Amino acid sequence: MLIIMAFAGVLMGCGKSSNYQKGQQQTAEPIETQSFTGIITRIDKKLRQISVREIDTDVDTIMNYDASSEITDKYKEEIDGDELELGQIMETTYRTDDARVVSMKVPDDAWEYSDVDKFTFDTEECSMEVAGELYQYSEQTYFGSIDDKKIDMLELSDKDKLTVRGVGYKVYSVVRTEGHGYIHLLNYSDFLGGMINIDDDIILPVTKNMLITVSCGTYRITISKGAAKASKTVTVKEDKESTLDFSDYRKSVKNVGSVRFNVDPQGADLFINGTRIDYSKPISLNYGTYSVTASLNGYNTYTGRLTVAEADKTINISLEPKEDTASAATQSPESTAAATAAPTATAKSQTRKIDSKHTISVTAPEGAEVYLDNVYKGIVPCKFTKVIGSQTITLSKTGYETKSYSIDILDDDKNAKLSFSDLIEDADK
Repeated sequence: MLIIMAFAGVLMGCGKSSNYQKGQQQTAEPIETQSFTGIITRIDKKLRQISVREIDTDVDTIMNYDASSEITDKYKEEIDGDELELGQIMETTYRTDDARVVSMKVPDDAWEYSDVDKFTFDTEECSMEVAGELYQYSEQTYFGSIDDKKIDMLELSDKDKLTVRGVGYKVYSVVRTEGHGYIHLLNYSDFLGGMINIDDDIILPVTKNMLITVSCGTYRITISKGAAKASKTVTVKEDKESTLDFSDYRKSVKNVGSVRFNVDPQGADLFINGTRIDYSKPISLNYGTYSVTASLNGYNTYTGRLTVAEADKTINISLEPKEDTASAATQSPESTAAATAAPTATAKSQTRKIDSKHTISVTAPEGAEVYLDNVYKGIVPCKFTKVIGSQTITLSKTGYETKSYSIDILDDDKNAKLSFSDLIEDADK
């Protein structure tokens, strides 16, 4: 038995040796890989595919991922490819023969800001301010939305929330995580000249053809004028218009006065109880007493009290040019108090300077309604008085998706001409 076992052992050993020699003759070719750092621009969870754009280029590489792909998040924890996010900066290695992801990880020097709701862009300097820091963006910076849609930088609104990522002082991706929509008012002529209050967060004068940009969510809207008041609740969805119809409400005309303001020079800002008012037409106010402030760059701020106790009233306000420091020290106590009592109003007048000698023209898309900071301006093509500074242009047209663009109008003593892309048909209408 021992011999037989030994013999069997020899046979088994011969078999292993043969297999080993045979395997050595079939040498496997090494797998070729390629690595780069880029931004995730598209994720297809059904196909298990991902597109990554190499930083500082326009080159997108489409790759496949599976359970064998080693992927980690910013905390160096392993995650599945389906958990990746648009706009993430990743160091990626993939096989060149079948574009299979070998590994992905967040670079050690990459930074990220989440839930950003305070940000500004300077299109002249190609800079973006986030969390009090200034960063540079470029043509290669990825701007997108959480719903896997590429967007233009100008489509971002101060009502949005963003996730911003970059390396060093460069911004490589900006992704809108919470967007904005619009509130469209109908049949509210009884409230013109009054005020609209949106969740005590936004308070605006009521004007014709109102279209108000707000963050997505549910709001309690109160519209009032004098003794008349109406409230409704509305839910706003991203890039959609929500309509509020006030035809079932009527105003009370008891104890309401019509006040006309003549302010010199033209272009000054007028505030009633701290709210900026369009005084190009008479304003309806409930009987009572109001604080009035008028301001304009280069002029002393006016402040005073207005008592409305009659059906019609005209108020004339003339602002005095600012003098040098020595003479400014001898201003009346009322003028000094006005300058310090409403710093917010003064700041607004600086960023919303009106250039009555020049205009803003909007030439496209034809037939769309134009709103400047929620105030109706006309139907494209249209022209209106130039307002200088950062503001929002909103375009609306029946049957099409409403679009907003953040713009900077320069104080350059020239007419401003604006043209925007065609609106996209709304599939829900």
